[in-house]
Amino acid sequence: SSGINAEYGEEFIMGCGSSQIAAGANGAISNFPNIQSTHSLVAKHVTQEIWDKLHEHVTATSGFTLAKAIACAVEFDNQHCGIYAGDWDSYKDFAAVFDPIIQEYHGISADAKHTS
Repeated sequence: SSGINAEYGEEFIMGCGSSQIAAGANGAISNFPNIQSTHSLVAKHVTQEIWDKLHEHVTATSGFTLAKAIACAVEFDNQHCGIYAGDWDSYKDFAAVFDPIIQEYHGISADAKHTS
């Protein structure tokens, strides 16, 4: 869940636990997050460059942000992947993060094709 801190005009995103992450009006965190799960795939693949490119983006379907997607890796120090898609747009909109994490987790190459 989230709430608005009217005094500072910030939205607080409730992460996977109880701590709060300060966010701007669109739910985006401007500063590079302190990823507690330092050995997670999020820590490996969410770089400053990618963060700077994607942190202000909000998905059309449910208003999901990269900060919300990686909240568990930011809050907890025991995550392996540390990322969750909030809607189907997350996979497309944050592909620069999701694609390499999914590929590494499943041991597939970037050019792999799914067959049925």
